[in-house]
Order: sequence, then C-alpha cells, then structure tokens
Amino acid sequence: MDNLLVILRKSPYGTVEAAEAVRHAGGASSADYKATLFLIDSGVLTAKKNQEAGDTGFTGLGESLELLSGEMEIYADKASLREYKLNEDDLVEGVRIDDGPVLKQALREAQAVMIF
Repeated sequence: MDNLLVILRKSPYGTVEAAEAVRHAGGASSADYKATLFLIDSGVLTAKKNQEAGDTGFTGLGESLELLSGEMEIYADKASLREYKLNEDDLVEGVRIDDGPVLKQALREAQAVMIF
C-alpha cells in the first residue's frame, strides 16, 4: 500500500485549496492508499468546530473531516493551534494533535506528498 501525505497550510475560506486537499486525501484513502492529512499554519482552522461560512461562497469542511477520520489519519500541528488560539476542544471529532514526530514519520514513509 502506497502512502500519501497531504499537507494543508491554507485557511478553509478564500481559496479552493482546503477543499482540494480534503478531496485529494479522501480520494486517495478510498483508492487504497494510506492517506494522512496534516493541518499546519492556517490550515488548522479547517478543523475548527461550528464554522459559519457566511456569504463567502465556500462550504465548511468540518463534517468532511469527521467522516474521513474513520478512513485516514488527520493531524493538526500543535504550534499552529497555539498561534490561532485553538485547543483540542475546539476541533471536530477525529482530528489528533501532533507536535512534530508524526509529521516527521509521515514524511519519511510517504511515497508522495501534496502541499496545499
């Protein structure tokens, strides 16, 4: 089984990058890849509970992350969470927190890395 690491560095609104990262990770997972989605920088905001997209024209991705967490591993970077004043209770179900070791291991094991 091939390993795919998807790194999301962009916030969930304003561009399609967050939606594309989630879509690619989910697609790889359903195609028998071992997919890992890693949220870093403003990408951690994608996992925030109870988001209201308002009139941005974008859809919140929290529900998608919750569904995908049963099929793949999803991590949020601890330092980025601190930067955006978020903690574990602020995140949707299934998102784990990493302070570095998981990302390093995922980078070593990945046959492909996609950065959004």
